[in-house]
Amino acid sequence: MTKILVIEDNNLIREMVLELLASRGFEAVGAENGKVGIQLAAQIPDLILSDVMMPELNGFEVFAAVRSHPATASIPFIFMTASEMEKVLELKADGYLQKPCSATEMLAAIATQLEKPTVSNPQHQKVQDNSAPSNLSLRASNQKSRFEIASVCSQ
Repeated sequence: MTKILVIEDNNLIREMVLELLASRGFEAVGAENGKVGIQLAAQIPDLILSDVMMPELNGFEVFAAVRSHPATASIPFIFMTASEMEKVLELKADGYLQKPCSATEMLAAIATQLEKPTVSNPQHQKVQDNSAPSNLSLRASNQKSRFEIASVCSQ
């Protein structure tokens, strides 16, 4: 099962994203701040979805920590932000979502990253998990989600 780490300090947003991901067949794990997020990243999720503005450690600090460690450096990392888009674009993150965002946009961004072939140090290369939902991009664009995050994603 594909594991996604969601690092978000807003409890409502984090819980809605976790519920959305679980409903799509992902193993979704939440962290309430950057410090906890870094600790959970050590469990090597398949993707990290992180807010930028958070207590403890912000998303930029989480990104730097994840990229600096060989075991986690190749994990796809998607930023979610309402106000720091310029700085997010300067970094070499794998993707970004501008808040507010819809469930469809979020699922499409995740699918784009998960469909990329893993090219990294073979010692840290992940084996593709065929139990994950297939054609996630198609499903995300063709299905109306009952989880519209747009109304709660703004800070």
